Amino acid sequence: MIYTTQGVMQRQYAQVNGDDWQHLLKSVQHPQGLQASNVQIKSYKHTSAPYVVYGTSTGLERGTSEITSRSILFIDVDDNGKDYQATANYIANFLGTFDTNLVIYPTINNAIKQGERLRVGIPLDVELTPDEYSQVWQVLTHYMHLNADPAGADKAFKQLQGLYVRTTQNAHSEPIIENNGTALNTAFFLSKYENLSKFAPTAQQTHSTAKTSNVPKWAMSNRKIIRALLNPESHYTAFGGWDNMLTSIGGWVFKNTQGDIELSATVVQETNDKGSEPIPFNELKKKFHSWMKHWRY
Repeated sequence: MIYTTQGVMQRQYAQVNGDDWQHLLKSVQHPQGLQASNVQIKSYKHTSAPYVVYGTSTGLERGTSEITSRSILFIDVDDNGKDYQATANYIANFLGTFDTNLVIYPTINNAIKQGERLRVGIPLDVELTPDEYSQVWQVLTHYMHLNADPAGADKAFKQLQGLYVRTTQNAHSEPIIENNGTALNTAFFLSKYENLSKFAPTAQQTHSTAKTSNVPKWAMSNRKIIRALLNPESHYTAFGGWDNMLTSIGGWVFKNTQGDIELSATVVQETNDKGSEPIPFNELKKKFHSWMKHWRY
């Protein structure tokens, strides 16, 4: 099934009838166009940009519904330090050896944030559960040596995927479309996961195995906060949840700025905005007022 929203802040899915792969294909062939500044694009993402989930959901309320399986696999590649077209061609050539259909397109942040920002969409021959989806995602990114964002394949299975929006900023990066092959042979790649003895450690695993015996507790705490500030999607589980991470960050800023509540609020909001499903502003405001009652310096 196809579940769409307009803006990442929208809390409801709209269910659309049709073939999942054809819907994605047409969205890339006939994208929305947008002429806007970098600041305006950020607001557009929150309120109007087209987002989608392909698979099966238990309902249409994003806050309470769960995505139980996915029919299209997405890989988000962020900042490999390479050229967009070179990376896109490399991915297309690799998957082409398996005669696999795909779309590759620049995300709305391409040419706004540093490095190439692209999204790969691959139709699956069967819908995959969260564990199966994660395993296939890991095999593909491992063998292609991609610096890819694992959030949607691991910690946030119901993460929305942004459809292609052709902006003034990313217009120079052309999509790649392959529709003469087949859906991905999921059984083959699942078998490769089982046979693969060891994956390259993630950044989080590397941090956890670093020598810490002589590092003060306060330094370890600061490292944890700074990692979350840089990439909250990858590190919020270390705090036990998104809300816990935000209040920890706010309290840390409050303490280290001798009670600068305005700066604390700004950092919390900026961190929240980096999430795939940020807390809506009005709700975050209420939470913030509750959290700050427990902060000390």
